[in-house]
Amino acid sequence: MSDELLEKEFKTIEFQFIKRFKKKPSLEAILLLIGYQESPEVKSKHGKEEKLDLINLGVLTVLETQGLFKRTGTDHGWPVFEPSETQHSGDKEKTIRAGIVAYFRQNELSDSGKGLPG
Repeated sequence: MSDELLEKEFKTIEFQFIKRFKKKPSLEAILLLIGYQESPEVKSKHGKEEKLDLINLGVLTVLETQGLFKRTGTDHGWPVFEPSETQHSGDKEKTIRAGIVAYFRQNELSDSGKGLPG
């Protein structure tokens, strides 16, 4: 995906957040939402440690879309990931942004009209 297309699609996702939450999201906020989506737990409040776990789950999930991690099963309902043999080279933030765009495409959360959960 070209840098221009990646930026355009990422801006579309940010716009969905702005429409839903009335605020431009940080990268961590987007990863937290993805972590919530992928988490087996449904809670109204999470502690700091739990939020970090959810962000980490979000990171692993988007890196999976880039072929850098592979889901290998579950542990107490939580996805378990292992690094793939694919080596990362390049800008880490760009890789995460590309993974976020891919995640939103796969889950039809950006342009389909479904919008963000919540």
